[in-house]
Amino acid sequence: MTSALGAVLLTLATVAVSLLALMFSTGADEAAKRTLFFGAVVFETVKKDNGALGITTGIENPVPPIVLFLVLTVVLTLIQTVYQGLKQRREQLLNASGS
Repeated sequence: MTSALGAVLLTLATVAVSLLALMFSTGADEAAKRTLFFGAVVFETVKKDNGALGITTGIENPVPPIVLFLVLTVVLTLIQTVYQGLKQRREQLLNASGS
């Protein structure tokens, strides 16, 4: 459960950082469409008739964030399992040396 929650938070942080990187890499008066994170995050600016700059942003391809979430869930679960096993082994060794 905590592994999935950690994976969700890390995935959301990755997508947010990707979006921020796209936003700050686009020029002020530049009309462009940029993607990042294997085409998942898109940031598009369009010059409007009145001279304003229209901005569109979002998720274009949901597969990379889903794959990242699954991989992070597996990795965090493995880390948690190894940690619990090492903690249990340490407790056994401490009990054996104290007796």
